[in-house]
Amino acid sequence: GIGIEHGFYVLPGLRVDLGYEHVFNSIVSSTAAGSQFVQPFAAGDGASSLTTGSGDTYSIGLSYTDNPDLQASARLEHRASSSRGNNTVLQASVLGRLSPALTVLFDYQLASSANQNLTGLGTTSDLKLGLAYRDPNSDRFNALLRYEHRLNPSSIPTNALFGARTDTDEHLFTAEAIYAPNWQWEFYAKYGFRNSSTRISRPASVGGDFVSSNSLHLAQFRAVYRFAYSWDVVGEARWIGGLGSYTETGYSIEAGYYPTPDLRVYAGYSGGGAQDRDFGVNRSSSGFYLGVAAKINGLFDGFGLQDVVPTQQEPSFAES
Repeated sequence: GIGIEHGFYVLPGLRVDLGYEHVFNSIVSSTAAGSQFVQPFAAGDGASSLTTGSGDTYSIGLSYTDNPDLQASARLEHRASSSRGNNTVLQASVLGRLSPALTVLFDYQLASSANQNLTGLGTTSDLKLGLAYRDPNSDRFNALLRYEHRLNPSSIPTNALFGARTDTDEHLFTAEAIYAPNWQWEFYAKYGFRNSSTRISRPASVGGDFVSSNSLHLAQFRAVYRFAYSWDVVGEARWIGGLGSYTETGYSIEAGYYPTPDLRVYAGYSGGGAQDRDFGVNRSSSGFYLGVAAKINGLFDGFGLQDVVPTQQEPSFAES
């Protein structure tokens, strides 16, 4: 393939990136591993037989970085292929500081689908909104809110091999907070909720569309008590519950010792299990466990630490 990309500033802090790429068909259909041919997907060693289709890709990107309290970027990419379908990808993100203690995050990704032999693959998208609170003058209380909407997050080409289109819609909300009234105590709490719905589009001859939905809740609480300066004890409980009588409960109790301020050795016992891909992973089986946690920068004389960032410049203005 061949391509060209060019970037330039249209205003102070506002950059535009333009790109074009053309991909050619595979010139040789036979390789040492075998013949290459058009196929919907390939896995493992079979990937060597996947041929390349021709197409043109156009892209445009925008980014704004001139304001220390606002960073934003967006990118649109479209791929056109005369024989393999079209595909469009959109990405946008914004990170801003509403106040010295409040930060907001927005991120959106959307992608249509194109495949060498399959049709009917749904569009995927992921919308994320986050709100974080941390007072720079006091580290006693911190909080984080998160909302995410996902459309077809787990679509793969094999979904279309069964002659039915599968669409999934998910809404996720989590809220978590840490409160440390003094150096000895620390409390952590988290609540999460996820609602998922799935629709399988099928012909009326086989029963029509199949629709299913479910919800999942998470509650988590952890308490840390530090005593004798070099010792602490930790207790944690997690509960996950869903549709009907489905529940999972997990708990753990552990004690830790600090040989140095940046090195912790701990041992504990866990019972039950409550784990989920969105709500974090907890121990999945009961029993005793041992562990070591360390801050690398403390053990290796400042490893990973960077110099203090200088004061950011003020936003620029273009004079007419």
